[in-house]
Amino acid sequence: MSIAPQQAAQSCIITVGGGKGGVGKSIIALNLAAVLAQDGHRVVIADMDLGAANQHLLLGVLNPPMGLQDLLDRSVKEAKDCLTETHVPNLRLLAGTNGVLGAANIAHTQKTLLLRKLRALEADIIVVDVGAGVGYNALDFFDLGLRKLLVTTPQVTALHDAYAFLKSAVLRLLRHNAEEAIDAALLEPATLSKGSEKVVQILARLRETRPTLAERVFTELERFGACMVGNQVFNDAHAGVFGAVAQTMHDYLGVKVPILGWLRSSAAIHESVNSRRPLALEPHTKDGIAFRNLAQAVLATLPSDDADPGIVEDVVVDEPSAA
Repeated sequence: MSIAPQQAAQSCIITVGGGKGGVGKSIIALNLAAVLAQDGHRVVIADMDLGAANQHLLLGVLNPPMGLQDLLDRSVKEAKDCLTETHVPNLRLLAGTNGVLGAANIAHTQKTLLLRKLRALEADIIVVDVGAGVGYNALDFFDLGLRKLLVTTPQVTALHDAYAFLKSAVLRLLRHNAEEAIDAALLEPATLSKGSEKVVQILARLRETRPTLAERVFTELERFGACMVGNQVFNDAHAGVFGAVAQTMHDYLGVKVPILGWLRSSAAIHESVNSRRPLALEPHTKDGIAFRNLAQAVLATLPSDDADPGIVEDVVVDEPSAA
């Protein structure tokens, strides 16, 4: 892995999200983290699916001694003191909240605290499992990533929700970069745009009134750093829809979303949930090889020493599902 100088002093954060629950983002996040840990990187998997955390179950950690709730309660000051060792060498878990009333509805100050603590964690790579939906918490955790993996299945509902999630994440980030109230007001039409309206065209009109804001906006779009991962593919022909959706995202949002690969639907993946053991730990199986190919594709998008950390070049890899 190569990280640009401005990233070398801190962890590389990879966020994994998707607009719809059940697309497999948690399993992909876990197996990605497991492969990276196997390769010798110091990895933390952070379960930020507030109120519906399950990474501890996938890892066989039934009762994590510490987790996000301890940070929220301020009983522990630093996230590093809330990490749990796992049976995967080099992989530690920041367990999420589950079964706690109001856990999914944290205050803005609590979210700001969690974002700051995540950034301060000492690790080579932090893989963040983001909750589903387009709530501000999920969007802000997703936007935290140097690389943002958007997971979707070929089903029309999942593709629709993936587009809505990415659009919301992009506009949320742009709003955060609005330095003045008038800037936020000028971005409002894009935020309220309907499905038939191209956000990129709405934003382009900013060049006529606020060229400085427009330049900042399009720089953020270019540096957004999103990539797509297809999942639960039953038929090879269905994989083509990912490219079509990625093109739509570029046409309407102005964001390039390279496709890192796609994964076949697999009974072994479902069985790994019950066995509480990542399939990536079985490196010679088809699914294990698929997750390793995916991890290599993710690493290939990370910036070299002389590259802009926000730019994602097109990545050509062997199909993860073909393994």
